[in-house]
Amino acid sequence: MNAFTELLAAGPTVLDGAMATELEAAGVPMHESLWSAAAIASAPERISAVHTAYLDAGARVIETNTYQATTLGLTDAGAQPGQARGLIRDAAELATLAVEEWTDENPGRRALVAGSIGPFGAYLSDGSEYTGAYELTDTEYRAFHVERLNALDEMGVDVLAVETMPKLSEARAVAGLIADETSRPAWVSFQVRREADSLVLADGTAVAEAARWAQSADVVAAVGVNCVEPGLVCPALREIAAHTDKPLVCYPNSGEAWDARGRRWLPDDAGVDWDRLVPQWLGLGARLIGGCCRTSPRDTARIAAAMG
Repeated sequence: MNAFTELLAAGPTVLDGAMATELEAAGVPMHESLWSAAAIASAPERISAVHTAYLDAGARVIETNTYQATTLGLTDAGAQPGQARGLIRDAAELATLAVEEWTDENPGRRALVAGSIGPFGAYLSDGSEYTGAYELTDTEYRAFHVERLNALDEMGVDVLAVETMPKLSEARAVAGLIADETSRPAWVSFQVRREADSLVLADGTAVAEAARWAQSADVVAAVGVNCVEPGLVCPALREIAAHTDKPLVCYPNSGEAWDARGRRWLPDDAGVDWDRLVPQWLGLGARLIGGCCRTSPRDTARIAAAMG
């Protein structure tokens, strides 16, 4: 049993929340295509501060700021290939150092680092991680993801977070790559939507099919959904749990919708009723619960309180 599976076996665990939201609040500009990944070079101290804020709020797993940090995206933005790989390692180091400093200040408490692996759609920077409107071969997916994956593995992250996956084909390719290239566990979380009376991945694949695949994939230690509106979490977890007995993961966004053309989040004033929803998610088998886009350490503290 590895550190991540041990953590989940010990009971429900709190995951962190959005990085870009907090960086923007601190005045860090977002890059048009790299988004928060640009801050690895421009504002590393702010990234460290966000990691620490989530740990102080109750998160026991924090993600590296590498969701949109790929060698292809970084080189497109002007970095040399070696610099791009170095920036991904730097992001992992920032998270690791934040955990080390926090645990030094909080003896007896433990936290882990998850290496964030976003989909090819995030690189496209056109909102297609919410639609799955792209198609690569297994070989092409592997070529796109391999250098980020290897950099995170080299830096010793505890688990790999394969997240916001809109396509089962891409999730399969990345999980296969992880199994071939590392000895680390992964969680896979999908982007899902309603279609008539059923739930499907963003590209139309049945959630049930994705859950059955996760059950059969040894490298997948946990499976679930992320960056969905909170109201989708319960039906998604029910459907996934019907086809796998693996621990479930959920970290919804704030309920706001992403406007890809305007490159902005459309406000939703309702907020998230964490006190009501978190116990429901726990009851459905969720063992890793956090927030995604537009959530903050304040939300993390409410999640932690609701988990008891």
